[in-house]
Amino acid sequence: MALHPQVEQFLADWNRLDLPPFESTPVPELRRRTESTGLLAACPTLASIDDHRIPRGDGTTLRVRVYRPFGDGPLPVCLYFHGGGWVINSIDTHDDLVRRLTAESGCVFVSVDYRLAPEHKYPAAVYDAWTALKAVAEHADDWDIDATRIGVAGDSAGGNLAAALALMTRDRGGPELSAQVLIYPITDCDFTRPSYVENAEGYFLTTAQMKWFWNQYVATPEQMLEPYASPLRAESLKGLPPAFVITAEYDPLRDEGEAFADALFENEVPVSLHRFSGLIHAFIRRVDTFDAATSAIREVGFSLRKWLGD
Repeated sequence: MALHPQVEQFLADWNRLDLPPFESTPVPELRRRTESTGLLAACPTLASIDDHRIPRGDGTTLRVRVYRPFGDGPLPVCLYFHGGGWVINSIDTHDDLVRRLTAESGCVFVSVDYRLAPEHKYPAAVYDAWTALKAVAEHADDWDIDATRIGVAGDSAGGNLAAALALMTRDRGGPELSAQVLIYPITDCDFTRPSYVENAEGYFLTTAQMKWFWNQYVATPEQMLEPYASPLRAESLKGLPPAFVITAEYDPLRDEGEAFADALFENEVPVSLHRFSGLIHAFIRRVDTFDAATSAIREVGFSLRKWLGD
């Protein structure tokens, strides 16, 4: 399918900004460029939104933001990991999206402000995800959530962390997860896939940027092959929770996301896959630009209600 007209307009406007090359821009500048709440006027109202600090055990704390929808508890809960190549963005940049997902799903959402690369290399972010999951299970009564109905979700690098966490909690024997939602996730480090070649340039996220992100994230090339970095390379995906995978047609990450969905199916994991035709990476955050973003958020909400219950 051809590019959606809304995508064509977005890319034209984006190119007119004439920003310096992403890969040659200092990380602090990239973060200043992307760090904004993006909160829209039509964002749904929730029962409460609160920040919490979780001890890591080394004297530092991990910030999480807990979004609670209206309704009597204990409610199901979903941990959310933001995208940004493990280098940029935060729980603030994804605040708008997580508010919408909370309202659409009826779940409590816990958005995790994991440590970023290159200051904190792999597997720091994965261990932050694990720390957040354990805290959710331990604070179930305090936060009026149901620890038997836990999901994980994320977009792009956040989808990578959600998938890695699903593997880790399976390998460590819990806390048990009931669902995973992977939105155009990073699942592998193979830059020869057709989508990396076909969509290398001109569609917002580029292949060169993805190579740069990986180089920031890992300390050695060998780490890229580890299953908690590239979940598609896990020896087995058996025993993982049901999954909903979203991909975008004009996205370098399209093929690895769909390959991961196929691998889940082959390992007898219930999985649904929706490729959004004519769309590009990061579309789900831009409800004011792409009609498909609202549709995708509704599908995520439906999947979480199906697997976690209201």
